[in-house]
Amino acid sequence: MKLRLNYFALAFGALMLTGCGGSGLAGSSDDVDPLTPEIEDEFVPSGPQPSENAKVITSSDGSLYDVSGKPILLRGVNLQYADNPSSRLAGVASIRDVGSNVVRLMLSTSTSAAELAAALDSAVANDLVVMLSLDNADTIACQDDADYLIDTATQLWLTDWVSVLAQDKYQSHLMVNIANEWGPMNIFNANSIGYDEYIDTYKILVRRFRDAGFKFPLVIDAPHCGRDFSAFLGGRGRELLASDTQENIVLAAHAFGSRWNSRDEISYAAGQLAKEKLPFIISEFGGSGVYGDGSIDHKELMNVAQGETALAVDLPWFGTEDTVTYGHTFDAPLDFSQGSGMDFEIYVPANYQADGKLMLQAVLIDSNGKKATRIFGTAAQLIPETWTEVNVQIAGTEDLHSIEDGFMLDSVLKVGFQVSANGKSPEVVGAIQFDNLKVGLADGGNSDAIYSANFDSGLSGWGYNYGAGSSASVSLQDGALALLAPWGASSTSTQIGYPGIVNNSPAVDLTQPMTLSVDVFIPEEYAAETGMNMQFFFNGYGWNGYAGVGYTTIAAFTPGEWNTLSVQVTSLANDSGSISGGFPVDQPPQQVGIEVGGITSAKTQPLLFDNFSIVPPPEAQVVTLYESNFEYNDGWDYSFGAGDTSAVTVTDGALAVLPPWDANNDDIALAYKSAASLRPSIDFSQTMTLRTDIYIPESYRNTGINVQFWFGANDYSGFAAIGYRSAANGLLFGEWQTMEVTFDSVTNPPFGYISDGFITDRPPRQVGVQIAGVTTAQSEPVLIDNFTLERVGGPAVPSNVVLDIPFSTQAEVDAFQVLDFGGSSFTESVLNDAKSLGYALDPFGWIAWSWIGSTEGEGDTVGILDLSTEVDSATSLTGRGEEIIYGDDGIANTGDDVSF
Repeated sequence: MKLRLNYFALAFGALMLTGCGGSGLAGSSDDVDPLTPEIEDEFVPSGPQPSENAKVITSSDGSLYDVSGKPILLRGVNLQYADNPSSRLAGVASIRDVGSNVVRLMLSTSTSAAELAAALDSAVANDLVVMLSLDNADTIACQDDADYLIDTATQLWLTDWVSVLAQDKYQSHLMVNIANEWGPMNIFNANSIGYDEYIDTYKILVRRFRDAGFKFPLVIDAPHCGRDFSAFLGGRGRELLASDTQENIVLAAHAFGSRWNSRDEISYAAGQLAKEKLPFIISEFGGSGVYGDGSIDHKELMNVAQGETALAVDLPWFGTEDTVTYGHTFDAPLDFSQGSGMDFEIYVPANYQADGKLMLQAVLIDSNGKKATRIFGTAAQLIPETWTEVNVQIAGTEDLHSIEDGFMLDSVLKVGFQVSANGKSPEVVGAIQFDNLKVGLADGGNSDAIYSANFDSGLSGWGYNYGAGSSASVSLQDGALALLAPWGASSTSTQIGYPGIVNNSPAVDLTQPMTLSVDVFIPEEYAAETGMNMQFFFNGYGWNGYAGVGYTTIAAFTPGEWNTLSVQVTSLANDSGSISGGFPVDQPPQQVGIEVGGITSAKTQPLLFDNFSIVPPPEAQVVTLYESNFEYNDGWDYSFGAGDTSAVTVTDGALAVLPPWDANNDDIALAYKSAASLRPSIDFSQTMTLRTDIYIPESYRNTGINVQFWFGANDYSGFAAIGYRSAANGLLFGEWQTMEVTFDSVTNPPFGYISDGFITDRPPRQVGVQIAGVTTAQSEPVLIDNFTLERVGGPAVPSNVVLDIPFSTQAEVDAFQVLDFGGSSFTESVLNDAKSLGYALDPFGWIAWSWIGSTEGEGDTVGILDLSTEVDSATSLTGRGEEIIYGDDGIANTGDDVSF
């Protein structure tokens, strides 16, 4: 399964949770259209009707079924039949020859009944489901004239073509896509009432088809050229179903553009559509680089369409104290003491969240069966029916919440999840799902070191530097550096060092964060040296100066055992316990080493050192959470301030902002209003960067204009502003400029403000730009372009990944066993039966665009979305055709025949 997630991280004792809900408008309540009553119309059917007992494809609870009752997973190709019916007719057989089980026939207002019959006869002869789609580039696709659609669709489907459509021989093959890509543009907001006329129009047409005696599935395309699946959310899909006496509605979307151009976007859209409990299909999709960086990846879409599996746990709760742990057993115990991370995803049904008591914990079990746990939340903290990413970082035992006596963090044999009723009523039930479990170990950090020495075959350039002893005090012993100096009351300290660090590649940059680490064995005879201490040190470039860091006394060590001395340095100048004047921090160090002090008497056994390392922080991973180049309005709108929605428009590939400025209305906030639905989600505990290009006309120079980014809180009640910019601090006029701000805390933002009570543990509803300080009317708009929101952070788990379970097979589920349990009636057999390989996202159908004759592309690339170069050939495939038909997730490998 992919990232279709919220983010939930626990690191070094800090608890954080975010979730993802729907989009929203500013204000205290959503602008939601409830189920509307049926709309009366005066249509009286007059044509022939299919036989009452004619069998048709049916639908139920999100799936399609053929006449034998077998589920149908549509895999096929669009055929632009209306462009040239006589020549394109041969394409029906070719589409079947490549393994398709469905053809989507594009009809037009000029298609004749005879042409329709010829195509249907060919589809029946080739055992294909045939989806008929009414299209007209000028009057239907990407248009929203309701009267025109009602009149035209009624005339064509139910008058001109009805004598063909009503024939019984076609009924078991037919699906009718009433109108291709019809509906309003630029909404993309599940809570908007802007879809009202769209829904009402389709209710009328659905009823007319049913009044005319047709029972086959009716396919409803999303608006905004098929891309705006939000039209079906918020109960509107179910509203369409409720208006259908046959309850045989299929939702369709077209995967083009920024709403579909990542795996996360595709998974999110499919997951949201699945919640409507109606079948849905992707009946057109792009790819093949047709829109450059904005192009979708058709291979990812086909992979997601195969479904995303997960571990499903549907517990038969008996009591309020029931608990169970499921987990993985390693082949041998592993050392988690150097640091570890666990990352996974969880999905909790709404009734658990409403009850709120269910407790969820990460569990470690050592080789002796001792257990330690880390709470990662209760159901009350989760967004219901939404995948949440959970990240648990454990640096040491201090990051664990419950530890049994004798638990050994350096000998972990099992890891897993614990689910506890925690007082929950047994009547609260449902399948909890887990996915993509990954566990990583730090391994002492050496794998990522810019310098390390393990002394396996020599001293690696290390030696005596200063203090008690001489070069003879340093030797190699059993793969470790041994130090035994003539310590005494007047000679209590010794330095050992590596002067070759000055030439290290890459150079050690003392201005950057780093972690210094070394394993140390202190013999038991040193235990009485209560003043003994140890620290790392640097000599400055050219032997100028000294800096000591990480001063640690013997009280922090266990004599007679190996210990690890480790210090994280954020700034050497600030973190040094002592640093001499003139130390050149802007130059590589001349020497790095270890200083031992406070040893007041002679010893017989040496101190041992091993696995020295200098490790920079993990390279920051930049994840784009959201970006828009305003190719079209993908969900931006007026939020508050001067003007209304007409003040924010998309013009020539930019967002134009021109409200009616005056002294009493000198600010406007515009926003992307689906920020809570982003995948991955906005996580205020992580470092983020906001960036946009902005053009402010010269006429604004003396207005006092200022600009800043802003977030609207998840509960609509708060406001956080970041990156304030005015003419005094760099705002330019009459030219494009880039505004950018990086921040690691929304509660203390640079150049910003946050309102009291702003919710930081859930993603915001809105993110956008606020423009203020303009007190006089203007004639030119401010332009916004290339808006980007990025998340900056390290990897989810350390680089040494010791467990990676995607829960994609039954074998992986079977191997994830019951580790322990408690409660009144649980048994191991019952609990094993409660887990299964479930679907995090059910498989869904798709129909590729297009067999031949596509117009996408420019110049030599026109037709880039074609699958074939010959209409009547199943072998003259393009590169795109080879991938879509014969790829791993293509038609030939995933399409099954349908019974008629």
